[in-house]
Amino acid sequence: MKILVIGGGGFLGRRILERLIISENQLYALVLREPLRPVPGCEYILMGDYPSGQGSSEFTFDVIINVAMKRSTKANFVSDFELNKSNFYSPLEVIRRKSSRETLVINTSTYIQNYEGRIGNTVEAYGAAKELLSKSLRSDAELGEYRVVDLFLFTLYGPGDRENHLVPFLLSSMHQSSRLELSEGNQLMNLMYVDDAIDNILNVLAMNVSGYNPYCLWNEEYVTVKELVSVIQNVFNTELLVEWGAKEYSGHEMFSPWHRPFKQLPNMLSQTTLEDGLRRTYESQTKAIAEN
Repeated sequence: MKILVIGGGGFLGRRILERLIISENQLYALVLREPLRPVPGCEYILMGDYPSGQGSSEFTFDVIINVAMKRSTKANFVSDFELNKSNFYSPLEVIRRKSSRETLVINTSTYIQNYEGRIGNTVEAYGAAKELLSKSLRSDAELGEYRVVDLFLFTLYGPGDRENHLVPFLLSSMHQSSRLELSEGNQLMNLMYVDDAIDNILNVLAMNVSGYNPYCLWNEEYVTVKELVSVIQNVFNTELLVEWGAKEYSGHEMFSPWHRPFKQLPNMLSQTTLEDGLRRTYESQTKAIAEN
């Protein structure tokens, strides 16, 4: 099969490529910039060169996996224009140009598109851009342009995650014994280890689907940020220096479980315990620090 991963240079995309490269598929990755450590055997295509015709040859793909995600944070502001371009316009253009009626599109969406569990109820720009993509994919799939499995994720974590994301941020503070300024910590999270997410994404390749198929990719085991900090302290037998309430909530948190608007992915896998996932993530951080 010819497989394209949109966002193949990111946290999730690179690990998908690493898993797929052992198969007998032709792999391509659409990226914003050339990776420092390319996955051997994968052909990289710069987003600026594609799909204008300057990239790879003009065949369509059997499978397109879209894991392109760009968010705006206080530390790294991204304009609404760039959010729409990265999360909606660019992926949709590539998908439409490089698909046939038989192409399987696996799209990764976010729970925040459905605030309070209501479909399409967006409360911030990132979720709104992702919702525009989901709506467009649904419309195209219902017209038979290609087939879609839309996976709604909650929070992924694991080795290689960005340092400013919550789990690596908490673990890094443990390395540095630094003081943390957090919200009151009562918001709920649903954490899935990155390798479990990849198992589920790749299992979709064996599904026989038509049209548009949305699924939730999280379970019912929620944890508050305060509970997460407690788990970290217990796993590593240490104390995190946290100033609770020093920061305000962002405004789109979950404080009690919402209704899940879609069915869970059939036979969803979630085999890694939170404790084991934290250990593996910490070990990866420790190794990276030692190498630098």
